[in-house]
Amino acid sequence: MDRLAAMEAFVVVVDTGSFSAAARRLNVGQPAVSKLVAQLEDRLGVKLLVRTTRGLTATEAGLNYYERARRMIEEVDEAELAARGAGSGLTGRLRICGAAEAEPRVRHRTPRRRTGRKR
Repeated sequence: MDRLAAMEAFVVVVDTGSFSAAARRLNVGQPAVSKLVAQLEDRLGVKLLVRTTRGLTATEAGLNYYERARRMIEEVDEAELAARGAGSGLTGRLRICGAAEAEPRVRHRTPRRRTGRKR
């Protein structure tokens, strides 16, 4: 289980008030969101949500966890933005200027063929 993904799924479920709305916001299927929250509850050993036919509500443990998880997700988002920003500190076009000559000053000579004669 990806703990961060499970935490995010739980936070979105509480924010939206349903597994279906959370699934739409996260662009995944509703069973995947339900499974992530169930795995999170198993890992923690406590029920985070009370599910009824009329909806769902967070338990006391769920509310406590929600507050901390929401802050952690915000911190992770900020860390990602900072990392992207630090990596893009030097961007743009690099211009290099210098003098250019139409003809080179040094002309290359073709070596003469030596014959057996001395000069």
